Parts: sequence; C-alpha cells; structure tokens
Amino acid sequence: MTTMKKSALQNPPFFWIAFVFFIFLAIAVRIHDFGTYPADINCDEAMAAVEAMAIMENGADQFGTSYPVYFETWGHGQMNALLIYILAVVIKFFGASTTMIRLPMLLLSLAGIAAITWIAWMVFSKEAALFVLAFASINPWHIMASRWTLESNLFPHLLVIGHAFLIYTLESRKMLFFYLAMLLYGISLYAYGVSFTFMPFFLAGIYILFLRNRTFKISALLGGCLTFLAVAWPLILMMAINYFQLPSLRIGPMTIQYFDKSIRTGSLLFSAENIFQQLGKNFLSFVNLILLQKMDLRWNQLPTVGTMYKITTPLIVWGVIYLTIRLGKDNPEQKSTVQHVGIQILMISLFTSFISAMLIIDINVNRVNSIFYPLIIFGAIGIFSIFQKKQFWGIVLAGVYGVYFLFFCYRYFYSDDRFYLNYTFDKGFTKAISQTVQYPSQPVCISTNLYRPDEKIVSVYLKYNLQLPYRYYANLMTAEELKSGQYYLPYTEKYTIFDDLEATYSTKADQCIYIINVRDRDFFDRTRFDVDSNDFFSIAIPKSIYVTE
Repeated sequence: MTTMKKSALQNPPFFWIAFVFFIFLAIAVRIHDFGTYPADINCDEAMAAVEAMAIMENGADQFGTSYPVYFETWGHGQMNALLIYILAVVIKFFGASTTMIRLPMLLLSLAGIAAITWIAWMVFSKEAALFVLAFASINPWHIMASRWTLESNLFPHLLVIGHAFLIYTLESRKMLFFYLAMLLYGISLYAYGVSFTFMPFFLAGIYILFLRNRTFKISALLGGCLTFLAVAWPLILMMAINYFQLPSLRIGPMTIQYFDKSIRTGSLLFSAENIFQQLGKNFLSFVNLILLQKMDLRWNQLPTVGTMYKITTPLIVWGVIYLTIRLGKDNPEQKSTVQHVGIQILMISLFTSFISAMLIIDINVNRVNSIFYPLIIFGAIGIFSIFQKKQFWGIVLAGVYGVYFLFFCYRYFYSDDRFYLNYTFDKGFTKAISQTVQYPSQPVCISTNLYRPDEKIVSVYLKYNLQLPYRYYANLMTAEELKSGQYYLPYTEKYTIFDDLEATYSTKADQCIYIINVRDRDFFDRTRFDVDSNDFFSIAIPKSIYVTE
C-alpha cells in the first residue's frame, strides 16, 4: 500500500492496543448470550445433531444408511455431511447441548476473522489488517451467522482459511500450505452444496492465474489437483450417480447415495424453463440482496441494518476500484509479488461468488455466503484508503460505524428483534417437550403449529430435545429394552404428531399430553387439564394421569 501519513496507527503501542481491543470485541459480541440466544434451537441445527447422534450410536444416519457422504435428512432437501461428522465428535466427548452444537461454528467464525486479518497483513499492510479486523469484528452478517449452527455457513470460513494458506504459500514458498489450501477447498464441498457451483470456477481462475504468472511448477499444480480430488471424489461420484440416476454405491462403510426425491438440482439455473429470463431474475436478486441489502430471512439479517450496514456498499465498490487501479499501475516486476497475486486471488473469489449466484435460483444470504468475506476485505480497504488520504474523514467513518454497531447490538440483543428471532427458532418448545419426561408412561401428542409447520420438523425437535436413541425411534428396541429404558411404549405409539387439534382430541381426549402453540391453550378445559405456557408453546397435562403416575 502507499505509505500513509503519520498517524497514531504507526505508533506501535497504540496499534497493538487497538488490535487487541478489536480481537476482544469480536469475541465478546459473539459469546454474549451464546447458546441461549437465539433461544432453543433451529430445526436445521436439531437435524444435524440428530444425525450426529445416530452416527455415533449406530454408524448410520437416522434412516439406517451407513456413513453417507451426503445425508438424506429432510428427504426432499438433503443436508451436507461435514457439520454432522464434526458434531458427532463433539457430542461423543461433550454431549448434545445447544452450546456444544453451536461451538464449532463459533470457533470457525473466529478462525475466519483471523484468516482475513492474516490475508490483509500479507497482501496490504499491518495497518490495513487492523481495519479488516475492526470491520469484521462488527459485521452484522458475521456476528449473526457465528451464533448458531447452520451447516451451509461452514463453507465461507473454510474457503477463506484456504485463501489464507494459498496466499501464505506465495509469501513463504512452502508448498505444504498450497496442499493444505487445496485440501480445505476439497473439504469445503462437504460443507455446502453451493460449493459445487463455486469451486470449479474458482479453481479454474486461480490455476489460469498461476500458469500465466508461472507462480508454481506444473508438478506442484498437478499435486494440488490430486490433493483436491483425493478428498472430493466421493461427492463428485455422488453427483454423477444422481445425474445419471444410478443405484447407490457402498464402498466399505461409506455410502454414496442416489436421492430420488432431491429438489436441489431444481435450484440451478439450467433447470429453469426460460434460462435467460431466470438469469435476469437472478441478477436482480443479487442486486437486491448484496448491493441494496434488502431484507432476507430474519436469522440472516435485521431490518434496516442489512448484512454489511447499508452505508458500506459504495465503500466496497470504491475498494474494488481502488485495488483494480493499483493492479493496473504495477510494473511487470511487481506482477508476481504476494501483493499483486493476492489481490487477484481475492478478486477471483469475489467474481466467482457472483457467477455462483447467477447459477442459483432464489438466492438468499446462505446461498451466496461465499461472497461476504471478500466484501468485508474490500469494504475495509475502501475505508482504509480514505483514511490514508484524509485521516479526518477516516475517523468520521470510524465514528459512524461505531454508532451503527451500537445500533445493531441494541436491535439484535435487546429490542423486539430478539422476540421475533426467538419466534423463528420456536422458543419454548424445548421446555414444553422436556416436561413430558416426568410422565414416561404417558402418550404425547405434538402439534405442528410451529413457525414452519411441518411434521418432519416436529419429529426432529422431538428426537433432539429428548435425545431419543436411534434404536428407539427406529422401532428396533425389544420389550425388555423399552422397559429398562423407561420408554414403556414403542415410539410410534408414544408420540403422535398432528395438525388438527380438534380431530386429535376427539380421538385421544385426556389420554394424551399435548404440546401445542400457545395460541391454542384455551382449547383445553382447565377442570380436566393443567396448562403451562413457555414462550410460544404450551403443555396441556390431563389431571387424570396424576392418579396413574
């Protein structure tokens, strides 16, 4: 970077105090209320945990498939494997609490901040790295995504850590880090299906760059390909099996499965009836979501705040322009430097995210999450370049972002947004269903009147919150096992999931404990039921069972 005017950042004590401050800020805002807010658990978190518990107990998923490379989970829309296998290890050693289930995402998110700070240090300067660290520490998308475990959000963290290793290879000339980067790129395919549309274009881009600049020997590049394929081949084979509709394949304990009910391919541009019309819609969606930061799903961003703070878009655009101009000014000797090639790698990643977004129908924040780390870097560099030229305006911008950050923290942690976010996580269901454990011999009837009413979602909440063993809900337990485990009734007899309260009550009457939406609590006669409410859910317990328990 151009040498900036003398500033406090060039004072080592001030620099390191600021650096440590933003590290602590990044950690503090992500661990405040961690594990308890968002309250209870999201259905995708619960599903990943249920599959992980099944893998640990049975060596198979909840449908009995041995060590799948891609999980059937919801049936019509499957789940990526990486998070499930990570959680299987976590659950084995620490148990299946919401805090433990969210911990891997928190740690990887913090590693992602470390990675982009390291990248900025290598490619730009330590002062620029401070700006990137500060900007990442207060970024709304990053804060919200780090506090719960959605399997697709593993992808951007693995990706940017791979970028850091790749750029460090250029600086250190240690090829071990090149192979580690390629290994991470391969592993990232197991984090999110969108990586299938991202990774081919990204790898092609960086390989063309390396070949043109003669950055690495051909043998090293081939070694990188083999490293990537050594990890990725089961998923590549799975895509071929599903494209050609071939039978599932078992290799040792590993299953490469054919999914006859998958809807994932229907999310791709090529499945649209009018590809060019859909491409236009995809571009408009990209502009609305990324540039204008219009509202997406509530667990991804807050109204009026956006994913990056809405004043950031022009600064990102300026950061891209600023670095493009810099690349154009570099002389031939500079074109092979870490700085020059590193900027190009970041731009290839940014452009590839855009291409990936164009190939996906109905993008949301999760489906284009690979773009946010590059946006954070380019936005921070845009702010840093302004600080270099006019320190006064840089300080003003820092003050504006400080106000924005405080506004975000208030909205996210203390305003009505907390109420609405907890609602989308079905707060209260955990406590209500846990109360049924006091009455082990009683049938339980559970309403699908959730935030997203679905029988499969209720089923996975039930299995997770009560940590039901695989053998029980798979109906494999013998009568003795049912008795010794105090289950009393087979799974299908003990639990009824319903969508029509009146019809279910007409059949079950007071022979069932009811878990219902809080809005349905007045349905129950208080002379016959004790009704207890927990946030958005209620439990109705027949008074008649007190005689038998």
